[in-house]
Amino acid sequence: MDNLFFNPKLGLNYKFNPNFSGFFSLARVSREPRLKNYYDAAESSAGEVPQFEVDANGNYDFSNPLVQPESLTDFELGITYNISDLSLNANLFYMMFNDEIVKQGQVDRFGQPITGNMEKTIHAGLEFSGAYKFMKHFEIILNGAYSNNYINEGREYLSETEYIDLKNNSISGFPDVTFNGILKFNYSGLFAQFAVKYVGRFFSDNYDDNLTSYLEQYPGFIDYSDNEVEAYLVSNFYLSYEFDLEPYFKYVKVYGQVNNIFDNLYASYAIGKEFFPGAERYVFAGLKIGL
Repeated sequence: MDNLFFNPKLGLNYKFNPNFSGFFSLARVSREPRLKNYYDAAESSAGEVPQFEVDANGNYDFSNPLVQPESLTDFELGITYNISDLSLNANLFYMMFNDEIVKQGQVDRFGQPITGNMEKTIHAGLEFSGAYKFMKHFEIILNGAYSNNYINEGREYLSETEYIDLKNNSISGFPDVTFNGILKFNYSGLFAQFAVKYVGRFFSDNYDDNLTSYLEQYPGFIDYSDNEVEAYLVSNFYLSYEFDLEPYFKYVKVYGQVNNIFDNLYASYAIGKEFFPGAERYVFAGLKIGL
């Protein structure tokens, strides 16, 4: 087995004026699987075997792994606008994967995701970010993305002859919409920050909204019927005050934070039937002293 890759990248930047610029990039990248994809030694006692082709004599062909390296062709087009108190960025991307290593919707006995190749996948969308300072002591920061992350060609085999066609299904773990917003206030040692995070719905496996129809067609091929992680919104607040206390200390900082202010109940992630809840509202405070 020889993983030798050539990863070229071509980029073009153009500055239209002192405040406005744009770029285009084209890249071809490859990456080998993790060693765990070739052989999960931690699962050996549970019957895990090396993931390599077996010859007619039952011997492993270690030059021919079942999990292949993934490769990516990436196109990106972006613009940037900057003036004294305002910064804006936007980026269009189109990423074509061959043999992308994705989560398969199962976990091992230690709760780690089981991964494997998907023949062809697409990640395409728009990313944006911006920052604006106003009224001297305030700053607002925004960033987010809208994307479509789907399987262009892929199958899940249930037996040597029977399989599920996953074409056009969403890829496990990728929300279509994400957004972060931060409002900051900074004045004479007093600092406050209010942050909002939104994550759109996504799926815990690669079956998308088709899970019910798959279960009707192949009863019992998995032991769960819910694969949707609902969209969620979480808000956090941070407050601190820093002051001098010479000659005793260089500075003293008192701070406190409230996370999940509105005590929303949500699942922050999921793999297959395993859903991981986000933390409920919690508060912490601290004191930091500089000697």
